Amino acid sequence: MRQVWILTSYLLRELLRSLTGGLVVVGGLAFYLVAIHSVTGGVDQDYYALVIGGFFGVVSLLLTLIIADRSYRSASYLLLYRLSSRAIFLAAIVLSAVVVTGVLEIIVAVLSLTRLSVPLTAEMGLDIVPVWISLLALGAALGLHVSELVRRGWSRTVTYGVLAAVLFSLNQRQGGAAAGLADKFNWIPSLIADSERWKWANDLVDVLIWPIAAAVKVARATPYSLLESLSPAILLLVGMALFWLAVALFGGKDLILPES
Repeated sequence: MRQVWILTSYLLRELLRSLTGGLVVVGGLAFYLVAIHSVTGGVDQDYYALVIGGFFGVVSLLLTLIIADRSYRSASYLLLYRLSSRAIFLAAIVLSAVVVTGVLEIIVAVLSLTRLSVPLTAEMGLDIVPVWISLLALGAALGLHVSELVRRGWSRTVTYGVLAAVLFSLNQRQGGAAAGLADKFNWIPSLIADSERWKWANDLVDVLIWPIAAAVKVARATPYSLLESLSPAILLLVGMALFWLAVALFGGKDLILPES
């Protein structure tokens, strides 16, 4: 654990001293000015919860990718040699990204409280915070899998395409609820003669996307079930599983790191 904190401190120092670190801070403040401060009449609680949470979930993914790719250089050989496990290296990358993103999210969230059209209640705040934390963790775990440090010939285009499809489906509303991907792409099985055989694919997509859709419902000012209240914890478990998958891939990878 001590090695994780030391390496995290090193990565944070290197990031914040770079141009990239400055651009991340400027980007967070620009997001507040454009997406929150400029909204006439203030923002409602749903907008506050989903826009801030979704934006910084994506920032967590991108920042993890940036830190991981910055570590994809020959100078990291010495760090890896001194560590007892490669998992520590990935843990420090994720923790660095989550710390920076989390601090920016807190700043933006506090500033945005003054722009709420209706004051945020304590109950609503307790619903929002776990969802935000789970999105940060999930974004960071996904960021590892699209980095050169971890991935093994996987296409970033495919990964980002899947993420875009998920975000697109969540953005669609049917009767006030997030529509599943099956509702948006149910024309695909109809192209095949025996479409009933492909119904399982639609059901599988809906099951996979359910934790995110349920977390969105929890963050909104709408009633939710006991099972849906567990969605942030489920997202954290998914993020943890993705992290350990990244550890397994990275642990068995022959590293040939570039000079710069």
